Formats: sequence, C-alpha cells, structure tokens
Amino acid sequence: MAKSSFISLISVIIPFLWMINPTATSLCSGKLTANCNKMTKVCDQELSWSAAKNEIEFTMTAKTDKWLAVGISSDQLMPFTDVYVGWTGMGATYLSDRYIGKYRIHPELDSKQNLYNVNGSYIDGYSRIKFKRPITTNDEDDISIDGCRYFFFAEGGEFNSATKEIHKHSSAPIVTSQAICINPSKC
Repeated sequence: MAKSSFISLISVIIPFLWMINPTATSLCSGKLTANCNKMTKVCDQELSWSAAKNEIEFTMTAKTDKWLAVGISSDQLMPFTDVYVGWTGMGATYLSDRYIGKYRIHPELDSKQNLYNVNGSYIDGYSRIKFKRPITTNDEDDISIDGCRYFFFAEGGEFNSATKEIHKHSSAPIVTSQAICINPSKC
C-alpha cells in the first residue's frame, strides 16, 4: 500500500473510532456512547446499564424526538433479539417489551411486559428513558442477561402513540463490540 493511501485510510478511520465507545466499567455496569463531541464530551447517543442482584437498569439517552430502543442478543445480529422500544412526548413516556424473530420483521409486542420503574423525559432536544427488568424471566421471548450478551442501541424513525406502531430506525443501531458478561451473584 502506498504511503499516501495508508495515511488517507488512517485519516478516515481515526475520526470514526471516537464515535462509538463501549466502556464496561465492571461486570455489573457500563455504557455505550456514539457521536460524542471531542471538546465538550457530550454524546448524541448513550446507553448505560447497571445490574444489581436479580435486576438490571437501562438508561437510553439520545438527541432525538423519535423512538429509542435497547436490544439484547446472543450475537451482533438483529434477528432473535429481545428489544425494549419507547419514546417520550407530550408529558408521557411509553416503553414496551418486544421481540425480533426473523430478519426484517418489526419487533412484535411480548405477551408479558417484563419491565418496570419506567420513567422518561424530553429536555433540550434529548430523549431519556430509564427502566428496569429482571436479569432472567420466564418469558420465552426474553433473553436472559445472566451470562454474556451483546447490547444494541437504536434511535428510531416515527412512532404512532395510539397504535404503538414504529417505523424502521433511520440509521444502523450501535452494538457493543464485545459481549457484555454479567454475573448477577457478583453484582
């Protein structure tokens, strides 16, 4: 490879690397950020998690008025992913437990909504949704977080507050670069 081609390649890759930053602060907590301003350290997207005993708390924050979603999967692909989709607006927060089966299928609502302590806000152009779910459930559409899983964070398209339907995300979700391994007995 010619020296100038190599330098051009590096100049394209290096700025991109700071955009997606997975940081697992322990086996029990961490965060995934994207589109961060180098000067202010403010990120347009952030997913954080913290596990304790038999539950995990997720916080999704993004500079958007569209839907937000966190996905839990055994791989870095979207099929067969446990998904939590929500939005804030008009003084209310909505969040639902869903599951993606085969590829290019909209996430279907689970018959059991295994989430609680849902709260959210929309302030200064940022949507924020925080919720808890059990580490393990008895729902066949939920993926246990006990063990190693990949986390997805997606910023969506439009949503319909009345029907709870969502449109496809406007950009590719960000995904943890490695599986996040949570051992609840150590949290």
